[in-house]
Amino acid sequence: MSDMTKIHEMHAKGFNCAQVVAYFCCDINGADPEAALTAMGGFGGGLRCGEVCGAVSGGVYSLGQYCPYTDSSDIATKTKIAELTKNFTAQAKNELGALACRELIPDGDHSPCEGYMARCIDLVHEIIEGDKRNGNL
Repeated sequence: MSDMTKIHEMHAKGFNCAQVVAYFCCDINGADPEAALTAMGGFGGGLRCGEVCGAVSGGVYSLGQYCPYTDSSDIATKTKIAELTKNFTAQAKNELGALACRELIPDGDHSPCEGYMARCIDLVHEIIEGDKRNGNL
């Protein structure tokens, strides 16, 4: 379960939702925390225009770091990251109620964001742990 105090501290410092999620998933996906912060800098606020929630974007990034698809001829990895992503986004949409930032915080009240971040971090961990238990990667 995510540490809400640490999530709050990082968010209060000015890191966006995508950065926070990506940062706190580095322990399970093996990514570099500084690279995660850098890569996700523009993804907060739903791509800065209310689209895909930053916490969701950070989760998808984190799954991609766990299951890197870098060889276009590697159909198995392409299929796997697609499945992991579909699983994650379906669960996130079901639990959060939407995937778009503007739908999750329609009045600009960001108070629920830390809860969204925590749930996305936990979902990524659950998905990766489940995948590892099944003997993958």
